[in-house]
Amino acid sequence: MTTTRGQVCPVLTFLVFSAGAMFGQVATPDAGISYQGLIPVPPWTTTGATAESVDLSSFNPVTQILYYADHVNHAVVAIDTRTNSIWGWVPVPNCTGSCPSGVLVVPDLQILVVTDRATHVYIYDLTLAGSPPAAVTGPTAVDELDYDPIHHRVYVGNTTAPYFLTGIDLLGRTANTVVASIPLPGAPEQARFNPVDGLDYLTIPSVGIVVVDPDAGSAGTGAIVTTYTLTGCSGNGNWIDPVTNTMLVGCNNGAATQSKLGEFLVSLVDGTVLAQFPGVNTDDVMGFNPGNRRWYTASGSNTNNGGKCPSTNTGTVYPAVGVFAAGTASAPMGTFVGAACSGRGGSTLAVDPIHNNVFVPVAQYPPDPASNATGAAGILVFHDPSPTETTPAHSTAPLGTYGTADFLLQGRAMAATAVLKGVPDQGTELVVTTTVGNEVVPCFEFSGQAYCIGSLIGDPLMGGMALVGSGTKVLTKGKIALAK
Repeated sequence: MTTTRGQVCPVLTFLVFSAGAMFGQVATPDAGISYQGLIPVPPWTTTGATAESVDLSSFNPVTQILYYADHVNHAVVAIDTRTNSIWGWVPVPNCTGSCPSGVLVVPDLQILVVTDRATHVYIYDLTLAGSPPAAVTGPTAVDELDYDPIHHRVYVGNTTAPYFLTGIDLLGRTANTVVASIPLPGAPEQARFNPVDGLDYLTIPSVGIVVVDPDAGSAGTGAIVTTYTLTGCSGNGNWIDPVTNTMLVGCNNGAATQSKLGEFLVSLVDGTVLAQFPGVNTDDVMGFNPGNRRWYTASGSNTNNGGKCPSTNTGTVYPAVGVFAAGTASAPMGTFVGAACSGRGGSTLAVDPIHNNVFVPVAQYPPDPASNATGAAGILVFHDPSPTETTPAHSTAPLGTYGTADFLLQGRAMAATAVLKGVPDQGTELVVTTTVGNEVVPCFEFSGQAYCIGSLIGDPLMGGMALVGSGTKVLTKGKIALAK
């Protein structure tokens, strides 16, 4: 990583504007998240050749660094979320145009995966600062991506036909090679690994949600096994709540229908649309905090003029951050909490589940109905004070005849252990849903038993899932609950 901490402002710039500008319209419920400030990113400006332009982001819970695809610098900008300041930039080879595009941290391997919106997927070892990335060639227009911790595989979608979900191994003898090319029926948006069942779910705006089994197909390297239709919703951003096994999907529809749509809450059990939230609309990239179990949408093109926020200079767009609360395992219906005012261009969003902060890059804050050249460009920071779940002193996840995963608070660390019987002598991993995401506990195998020992960064998520993978397949799983 190229670091330039001495060249950037290490403190937040606070902006204040009148309540009349913010609240001149019929009020949408207030989300209750507080604006903390704006992180300036050199040389971002509000207009012109260096106007703010970003794509996907990813948070590293191990180092608490947030990575954002920065089109202006043609690199990945790294934000230290402990200080909310720029840490530096990760250079991307031969990066021009809308590059970089996809950005993904793989926490258990400490790898950063970056797509260039052309044909290259770059894989960086975060433990070797400054080392050149491995380059893997994929289809044309590689874009959004997600990680499957059972197979140690990153799945990448591309947005120029023919469309594929391309699987790249990150570990073992086939590391940094393409091992799966799963045909898709349309241009994909975001893929998500579901820790409830070990399958991959991705939105395709022209289709809905497709479900991919990584072990299906004639070659056993993956195939679509289910399709859920989303009538009227051009699904873009999405995120899964593992407690309710639901996905919030942002509908990024055109002007004729966008005022009627917002987000769809979808049961991943059968594809039922449980709820529709039109309070904010026209979403792109969203985030989810498993600690407080809230979704956040980057509704930068929101047209809900009954909202609480000022418009951009177009007079028809009211940028906002939407906040949504997940339900419970027995009552999975979610709720729309409310909205907070965002800035022009705020269509991508990242979540820091350790500090409960939300980040939104914008070209202009506050938005100005009269001009697009006022205000400032940078990354907005919001804080959500809603409580996270109480740290459990002792919890477990039953894993059938194989044994039990045990989670015990020891001092300030959450120790995770499992002794699994009847496990094949091959690669085994314990994947645990926690308050910071999907964490992997290392295991070693000997004589039909696997011993999994490690510490979690977050807390085991009550009602979440623990998965055991063996030989790149889900061997068993169990729900996490307080120890009896």
